Amino acid sequence: MENQTKKWAIGGSIVGVLAGTIYIASNNKARTGVVDFVSSTTNQTKHWVKVINENRDTVVDQIRSSGEKISAIVESASDDIEKLMESSQNMKAHVFDLLEAVQDSTNELKDLKNKLQQGEAVETEALPTPDEELRRIE
Repeated sequence: MENQTKKWAIGGSIVGVLAGTIYIASNNKARTGVVDFVSSTTNQTKHWVKVINENRDTVVDQIRSSGEKISAIVESASDDIEKLMESSQNMKAHVFDLLEAVQDSTNELKDLKNKLQQGEAVETEALPTPDEELRRIE
């Protein structure tokens, strides 16, 4: 199936090129347009090759400078990405610690609820009175 599709594509391309060539050869306006386009493109290419050859050092320096700037930006971006990765790993660790603390608190509250529903005595930690707190500070 693939070979047949390739054959059709190649055959279609050949027919298209032949049809275009026949059209250009038979139509004076199209022929003139193609010749003008090719001539203009050739002249522009020759001009840019000449400019680059005459200013080779300047062009090379500019390309080198641009390359150095791009390298510096990429290096800076790499450093930033590395910092982001480290920060995300730290945040992940904090989230797991937080989840563990919340789960522990949830379990303690469930235990307390069960004890209260069953009428068991619940151990409480008494907070110091304001006078006791003042004495401890002094």
